[in-house]
Amino acid sequence: MRKCLRCGEEMVENLAVKAGGYSVILTQRGILKDSLGKVKCAVCPKCGYIENYIEDISKLETSNR
Repeated sequence: MRKCLRCGEEMVENLAVKAGGYSVILTQRGILKDSLGKVKCAVCPKCGYIENYIEDISKLETSNR
């Protein structure tokens, strides 16, 4: 459960982020690097604040080593 950073309300999670009909995917810098995960979004139903995140950060942690 994510809480809104602005008002503390419980956010609606697991929403898709799309750009031009395609999902946004987080990758390492460089050509042909592995995907680190799909970018997802959470929205506060009270104030409208949005937050982008990736659910599985394990690939991100191993890519920094």
